[in-house]
Amino acid sequence: MSETNIEQDPTTIIHIGLHKTATRFFQHQVFAPLAEQGILFNPPELMPAVHALYREPGNPELFKTAQQALTALREKYPNRTLLLSKPDIPGDMYETYREHPENLALLHRLFPEAHLLYVPRHPVDWLLSAYRQSLVKGAGGPIETFLNFRQGAFQPKPAIFVNGMRNVDAMSFPVASIYEEAVKNYGEEQVSVLCFEHVRANKDRVFEHLCKLLGIEAIAVAEPEKIKNRSFSGLAIKLFCNGNGSSDIKNTADSIPRFVQRWIHRPRRKLRANLVKHGWDSLIYKDWDLLARNDMRNLLTEHYDAEYNRILTVSKKLMGLD
Repeated sequence: MSETNIEQDPTTIIHIGLHKTATRFFQHQVFAPLAEQGILFNPPELMPAVHALYREPGNPELFKTAQQALTALREKYPNRTLLLSKPDIPGDMYETYREHPENLALLHRLFPEAHLLYVPRHPVDWLLSAYRQSLVKGAGGPIETFLNFRQGAFQPKPAIFVNGMRNVDAMSFPVASIYEEAVKNYGEEQVSVLCFEHVRANKDRVFEHLCKLLGIEAIAVAEPEKIKNRSFSGLAIKLFCNGNGSSDIKNTADSIPRFVQRWIHRPRRKLRANLVKHGWDSLIYKDWDLLARNDMRNLLTEHYDAEYNRILTVSKKLMGLD
């Protein structure tokens, strides 16, 4: 990647996620404090219009509104670097980002000169993390239901909800395609890939690269005193989330009525989350590999390893880890 291009055009940097790749850490501990150095991070004059557009990406009026908000922001702050972080730009995580080609093309229409920051993660570990995340606000159930693993194989996703659970098509995570679509729209030099595994082990190099992108000398990061976003333990999932229950399909639905979600499911699941996080898991945190059952980890690893290794190579080169 050409560092010269980065230094000459630091105008707009867009972090496109993914979810479950330390996004909250980046947003709260890294990006938000940069306001003190003059960086415009997720400015409130712009973000509502961008959020609205991505809820209805085919709406021309919402696109026009977002363009107008961006123009007004640039007129107000003509020489300020703009930094956006919106991990749902590639799409819905529970739909395994199937909308990413259209969504990235839309992003290019709105921000044609931007530099994209893409933080992927090995799909096997991402799927496990997404399952744990689904239990915080969603229905409980075994990981086999979430991954649609039945009769010894991963099956296509039958509906938005299976046995009340959000679920995914475990074999269609587009980890390489998101990068390829980003490059298709912006060019290779305008897309930075920092794999989650490398981010965790080489934070200094990550911050060095971010400084080059943003045109600043240093990033001061205040590490949180304790992990605030720790996932439910394996034991808690087994005891409180029906983690060892049957994965047979009992019912499917494209949606659950809003009043049922708001007045019945949400309060009950919030109580469960508080019980687990602030009660059980704070006293006894016993965990294990939930994908070890039924040889699921090996099956997923065999499916994704070659694809993800291509992305790891790009990340290694960018971070100088070769």
